[in-house]
Amino acid sequence: MSSRTVLVGYNVRGRVVVAALRESGHAKGFTVVDSDPVRAEQAVLEGVPAVVGPCWRLRTLWLAGVDTAGHVVVAVPDDEMVVRITSAVRSLNATATIITVVRSAEARGLVEHAGADHVVDIRQVNEWIPGAAPPQDVGGEKPELEWTVTERAVTRDEVDRPPLACGHQVLAVLRHGQRIWVDDPAVAVLRGDDRLLVVSSRPAHI
Repeated sequence: MSSRTVLVGYNVRGRVVVAALRESGHAKGFTVVDSDPVRAEQAVLEGVPAVVGPCWRLRTLWLAGVDTAGHVVVAVPDDEMVVRITSAVRSLNATATIITVVRSAEARGLVEHAGADHVVDIRQVNEWIPGAAPPQDVGGEKPELEWTVTERAVTRDEVDRPPLACGHQVLAVLRHGQRIWVDDPAVAVLRGDDRLLVVSSRPAHI
């Protein structure tokens, strides 16, 4: 297995995890994937190869070498997107160790189901390296959410539209018993008898 690591989301949380992997000798180099050109440029200025593009797209992840990486760290701020990216990463690489950073504890089981090997709560990231400062997030605390993957029918206004136009909650299309990822060209446009695999959330009951 390659010792190279791909970091999806060039932020403080992800860099702390990658630094811990490097300290332990599990990663000798890493590549960044980020949808923000400014963060990708920062990575390049710091001497880290970077790929700019939608982090959940198979092509973007493939260009970053996810298919041959030994470790993949998913550290984007949106838990819903973490699930989608983790699913895409696992579809490209069956053997890589996937480490995800999540905000909501309720997302843990769903991310593990999507293929993550290790799920790190955002509040525990600093534990990966003794003495590291806890990551700071802009904005107030978001409410805890319950996450689930469900299957639903294609609505009338979605027929003949590409699945990518139906929002980032859509993970895959179920067609004739086969699961097809949303950015697979084989899908093209949605049919009336298709089913959609979607991730959804709701406020947790306390």
